[in-house]
Amino acid sequence: MINSGFLLSALAVISALTSLTTEGIKKIYDERGKKYSSNILAVCVAFGITVIGSALYIIYASILVTPQIIVVIIALVFLSFLVATTGYDKVIQMLKQLGGG
Repeated sequence: MINSGFLLSALAVISALTSLTTEGIKKIYDERGKKYSSNILAVCVAFGITVIGSALYIIYASILVTPQIIVVIIALVFLSFLVATTGYDKVIQMLKQLGGG
């Protein structure tokens, strides 16, 4: 169904969008002197981008939404948040260590 190559590609795209969007919003907030929590902002952006991106892909590819797809979307939200806060290389290293590879 869903292979690891596709998931890593999706994670890379979503994480890049999450990181760039988060940094853009932080810059706007800083210019306006507004206070915010970087981690809360990153998780909100990760959630929004992942859910919107997933919905668009599901519609485009005519994929049936199953419990597995929901779990993958939740995992992508969490992993894209981690990438936005710690970096892509660290998350990939962690995934390889967990996978035994």
